[in-house]
Amino acid sequence: MGAGTLEGKARTEDIVSPAQPKILNFHPAMKYRPMGNTGLFVSEISLGGLVMAESVHRYAIEHGVNLVHVAWDYLGGQAIKTLGAGLKTLRDRIYIALKDDYPSIDEALKVLNTDHVDFLMFNRHFAFSATDARIAETFEKLKNQGKVRFAGLTTHGMVKGTTAAGIRTGFYNVVMPVLNQPNLEALDEELRLARQRGIGVMAMKTMKGLKGLDSEVAYLKKMLSNPAVTTVTKGIGSFDMFDAYLEALKEPLTSAEDRDLYRYAQMNRSSNCMLCDDCKQACPLGVEVSTVLRCKDYYYEQMRDVQTALRTYRDIPPEKVGSEACRLCKKCESVCPNGIAIVDRLLAAREVFARMA
Repeated sequence: MGAGTLEGKARTEDIVSPAQPKILNFHPAMKYRPMGNTGLFVSEISLGGLVMAESVHRYAIEHGVNLVHVAWDYLGGQAIKTLGAGLKTLRDRIYIALKDDYPSIDEALKVLNTDHVDFLMFNRHFAFSATDARIAETFEKLKNQGKVRFAGLTTHGMVKGTTAAGIRTGFYNVVMPVLNQPNLEALDEELRLARQRGIGVMAMKTMKGLKGLDSEVAYLKKMLSNPAVTTVTKGIGSFDMFDAYLEALKEPLTSAEDRDLYRYAQMNRSSNCMLCDDCKQACPLGVEVSTVLRCKDYYYEQMRDVQTALRTYRDIPPEKVGSEACRLCKKCESVCPNGIAIVDRLLAAREVFARMA
């Protein structure tokens, strides 16, 4: 296969429609949804590798969670090692979603104590990169070797356009977009298209900006009220959090909760980045705005993962992190759909990470 795109490369051999689904690691307190047309049923709550509280994760799996998402570099590599240690006794109870298309996938499999992963999540942040035909080459080679089962697309840059492009290829079995409050609304069309085409949806980075467990529980209900959302992937760091999330699966979203979420979203819109990258496209220097803000707001402040925040920030070319000159331009702020004070936040990030140098 040469250069080109993934258009028309759907893998119909992966499509299964069981009359009576067999659910891996079934627990009566958990709820499950079909992961698109894969034939797999996954728990409505899944575990994210940016929080790797081993005892909590084991507890979650004992209560029916059957999907874990992890990447080689989460928590400076500790997340995948911790998960791998746990998989010595739990591998037959969970599906693994692994980000990204590693040339060294053999090393990742060794650390994970497994011979394959269930979902290989290609990490792409532009529409053109999500449709690159070389993805199919990588995937098919690894699939033929028995190392992967299904293909996924994860994105936290130009989220709407990249997700839409991935869905339209017909190639991916699952997409994993950022679905914080503003994006749940902005991606309504893409979510409906995914459902129509039998593509699973793993919602990530969902709780950004929410204050308190009650708000998180309400938003969990909100996301799962959308039939296109298969599972909400979340780093769960406490037993109380998991128990509250699990209990929420039994309860519908109330009108009062929905109103409160809407009011909160409107009041805090200017602090909640959608990772749409309109700002980057407007910037004369192509500053990596969403990546810088993700490093500070998500990795550093919300997840308390200093290693990932600093490493990701240092990977950005120095000329792409913003400078005092941005105060004279502010083209990024003029196009931001949420009215975020981008320049102030860019410079605050520079100050934070400069102290760590």
